[in-house]
Amino acid sequence: MNSFAAYVQHFKTKITQAGLQLGAEKPVPYGRRIDVVRESETVPVTLYEGKKGFSTVVAGKSGGLRETVEHLIHGTPPTVTGSDKPYGFENVDGFEAGWIGTDESGKGDVFGPLVIAAVAVNPESVRELTAIGVKDCKQLSDKKVSELAMKIRQVCKGRFQELALFPSRYNSLYAAMKIEGKNLNHLMAWAHARVIEDTLETAPCRYAIADKFADVRFIESRLMARGRAIVLIQKTHAEQNIAVAAASVLARDAFLRGLDGLSQKYAVDFPKGAGTPVNAAIQKFVATHGKAALAEVGKIHFKTFEGVL
Repeated sequence: MNSFAAYVQHFKTKITQAGLQLGAEKPVPYGRRIDVVRESETVPVTLYEGKKGFSTVVAGKSGGLRETVEHLIHGTPPTVTGSDKPYGFENVDGFEAGWIGTDESGKGDVFGPLVIAAVAVNPESVRELTAIGVKDCKQLSDKKVSELAMKIRQVCKGRFQELALFPSRYNSLYAAMKIEGKNLNHLMAWAHARVIEDTLETAPCRYAIADKFADVRFIESRLMARGRAIVLIQKTHAEQNIAVAAASVLARDAFLRGLDGLSQKYAVDFPKGAGTPVNAAIQKFVATHGKAALAEVGKIHFKTFEGVL
């Protein structure tokens, strides 16, 4: 860097490009202090100008944000031991080489597909996903989801799977499950097991983690040879694990793209969720395409369709 000002600006750019925020900033003797912020966490960083050049010192409590900042500045890898173990692996050893996380999107949406995604991570991709600000998709705007999904697919190229069950197939599978006395949780378990199996084919590992949405045996019973050779952890709030968070972003992005594709195909603006706008969309769709075609765009077992079908 030719000047200290350029050194400071380079630091700021690196922080913001990683999806972090810049907080309070003030001059200090021989340098400048800048707070780096992520949600409720704050890490103070001091940039110095000395006779031997420029330097940066990261302070604050140890933890996820501090390690992320240190990695961005110094290339220091995040630790995966003790209290800093990834969520879900606090009492587990042997996961350090990598693991798979799965999550779904569209489960509670009347229109659009149900999407289940899996992402396999390793130490390198954990650092990169952390640096770009990957988190549970529910904490992100749709625009941010789209931006992060593109980056995740680059970082984890060849190590992720996305299974989109569009309404026509979803309704068929759901009907078949119902005949067997099963429900939506059984369908989701089958889909989670499938993306785990497919991901293991290109990214073998010992562990996988998924959000616990039903009896743990649901997914386990649907795993095949590769899947039964791993340890599957099912835990509530699993999106706190970086692999599950990444899977949640991919699933949400695929759901949003799928819903948009249906809207364009049928010239009807299909809303997300299951609120009041859904009823208006149903009426508009039926007036143009008829009741029978609803199975092509919506999950017809939802009570929303009872008065229509």
